[in-house]
Amino acid sequence: MVLRCLCGLAFLSLAIASVEISAQEYPSKPVRIIVSFAPGGPNDLSVRPIAQKLQEILGQPFVIDYRAGANGIIGTEYVAKAPPDGYALLVISSSFTINASAYAKLPFDPVRDFAPVSSIAVSDIVFLTNPTVPARTVKEFVALAKSRAGKLTYGSSGSGGSLHLGGELLKLTANIDMVHVPYKGAALALTDVIGGHVDCMFISAPGAIGQIRSGKVRALAVASPKRAASLPDVPTFAEAGYRGVEVDTLYGILAPAGTPAATINRLQAAIVKALGTSEVRERYHALSLEPSGSTPQEFAAYLRDDIAKWRKVITAAKLPPQ
Repeated sequence: MVLRCLCGLAFLSLAIASVEISAQEYPSKPVRIIVSFAPGGPNDLSVRPIAQKLQEILGQPFVIDYRAGANGIIGTEYVAKAPPDGYALLVISSSFTINASAYAKLPFDPVRDFAPVSSIAVSDIVFLTNPTVPARTVKEFVALAKSRAGKLTYGSSGSGGSLHLGGELLKLTANIDMVHVPYKGAALALTDVIGGHVDCMFISAPGAIGQIRSGKVRALAVASPKRAASLPDVPTFAEAGYRGVEVDTLYGILAPAGTPAATINRLQAAIVKALGTSEVRERYHALSLEPSGSTPQEFAAYLRDDIAKWRKVITAAKLPPQ
């Protein structure tokens, strides 16, 4: 019996040592970062500077692999079911936490099936209107919306997305009624706001910064905890008197659940190092993105809180699951 215990302990020690050595050697081959949306979109742009720098830091290629479809679900499912060895990673944005409540059934569990690695960047979301809308502040807009209950329209990139739910969050917080007009993409919605066919919308700052600066649209507030570096004169919703209207998009990296902690920690340290380089920071600045590294524990807590936040919004707005 003692011999069996000793043999068992020896086997366990060898297994632990093997895992530790494997983690120390990680990565020993190319790593794929799955982008679950089309090339050129925000998820893609947020991770490209990191991927290039990780190759320099860790000595192996970090290859972008596009697996778009079903609002990010196809690529997300692929990583959820990939071997937990750190060679298939997923870049996510707010759609990941929204999908947890927006869909009646998902082929994965957004908490149980993933191991958070680190956040990488924040993209500010701005609330803007057509310049002909007679409101220059959020309070003026809310007063206008109340005087025209059910008359004002807001566009979005599609039902169930963060830009749509931003409008719903504003409606709930300010107790106003507006009509949602979904589009197949934020750019199309923005075109109609500029043209005066839709009154307002939430949109990522990078997607509208040029139109804001040229006066084609009017920015009333930033849906972030602090002002956007690219729009320093635009107040936050909290500053405008509507605390809680926060829709900023946090991008981050996930690995499959079960990925060794040593591998996760090695990846996280490399990501934080990459975010601190001037090359990455300059590229992010050009995209109106702000570097935002975190520990795996901090990122996990953020994801849990964001899932709960959007579940409350979707329930309160009585949006049917897809």
